[in-house]
Amino acid sequence: MATYMEGILWYLVLLDCIIYNTMAWTYKKHKQQYHWISKWFPLNRFMGFYYLVLVLWTGYTLYRMKLLGFYFG
Repeated sequence: MATYMEGILWYLVLLDCIIYNTMAWTYKKHKQQYHWISKWFPLNRFMGFYYLVLVLWTGYTLYRMKLLGFYFG
């Protein structure tokens, strides 16, 4: 099983997406209301959901190209 640079970068972006969505969906429970990308995109639920959809779509594409390092079937 080979690991490709695209897969590693995607896993890092997925981790960032999870952090962004956690911050966006629980912004009232903590005082930190900014993310490194908040300069360009607001920290809200819609942008978090949109970011998640784009990351999952990219992950699905990389999975079909067999670049993520794991495969089912």
